[in-house]
Amino acid sequence: MNIVYLITTVGHGKGGHFHSLNTIANEIGKTENVFVVNIGFKPSTVLNKTNYEFKYIGFNGFNFLSTYIKIKKLLKQLNPDAIHAFDVESFAFSRLFSKGKNQASYLNKCGGPNPKKYFPISNNLILFSKENEAYFLNNKRYANTNLAVIPNRVKPVQIDDSRVELFYRTYGKAEYSLLRIARIGKHYHKSINQAINLVKWLKSKELNVRLVIIGTIQSKDIYNAILEDIKSKDLENDVILEPSDLFTHNASELLAVGDCIIGTGRNFMEASSLNKMLLVPYKDSDYPLLVTNTNFETIFATNFSPRTQVKDFNENINLELIYRHIKDKNRIPSKPWFDTHFNVENGVDRYKNLYLNEDVPRNSNLIDIFANILYAIKTFVLK
Repeated sequence: MNIVYLITTVGHGKGGHFHSLNTIANEIGKTENVFVVNIGFKPSTVLNKTNYEFKYIGFNGFNFLSTYIKIKKLLKQLNPDAIHAFDVESFAFSRLFSKGKNQASYLNKCGGPNPKKYFPISNNLILFSKENEAYFLNNKRYANTNLAVIPNRVKPVQIDDSRVELFYRTYGKAEYSLLRIARIGKHYHKSINQAINLVKWLKSKELNVRLVIIGTIQSKDIYNAILEDIKSKDLENDVILEPSDLFTHNASELLAVGDCIIGTGRNFMEASSLNKMLLVPYKDSDYPLLVTNTNFETIFATNFSPRTQVKDFNENINLELIYRHIKDKNRIPSKPWFDTHFNVENGVDRYKNLYLNEDVPRNSNLIDIFANILYAIKTFVLK
């Protein structure tokens, strides 16, 4: 099978959906002919091209027609059996080519909250969370869309022992370390604050713990606010804030420096491959939530995001559970979750079956095609 994936780079090109595409394309590329087309302001450094071919095509919003022509010329050479977009902007292109070849269209919604603005209509929509599935199932606009929830998108993490040792040489080892890997910006600010609050609380219970935060700086103001928060809580010797490229590049390879991981999305899943004890940011609390076998399915439904809410949540009980598990060194195993839900090897056949068993597409919604193209152009022009 010849499979072409499309993805756009609007910003830094390092988001979770780039990692997801890279992992999925590499895994499927072991047995199929896979080609990834990266459209946008710059090529993503995440796409490592291990088991697939790659081409970058510049797109700035003003050059839609010339970009379309370049992709069309490439696809004529590749003759794909399926064309699959990994974001709304690239779907503006892929759906035109799928229609031209009388093939079904494929679009991924790679997690995140339910749409609050425009989201296109595709023949096949692949989702990462049950939260998103429920939204699309209950929206008549997508009544003719085939929905598939395939959360499997990570490989077992390979630890970079040399960088782990460098980290220990730089900061030393601790009796117990909490680890939060997140970009330092508005989106993850609250989850970082929750982690700092937790360390402060655990220290008040006389536990010898530290917090390690690894992430690139997206907002200097938020970075300074976090430093001020650490200082105000008298935790300057108990919190490490590491933003350098040396440690933030492929930061999951440093998961070994944490005994307990505060994770979201892919980071949560990658940590589970190492059987780490796991916490997630919690929507209505000043502290993260301990993930257990009891609340796992509820948390899984929202893709381990800061939108997490569980029934009968009690902040004091949650804190006491975290305290007891750390004090007693009683780790809650997470590897079974990885094996069942997250390992990309278990999702490859589901993607292949979608491509092999596609139905002849119904007539396309021309209004939606036009809206999708305008949306893509606007996204880039207004960036």
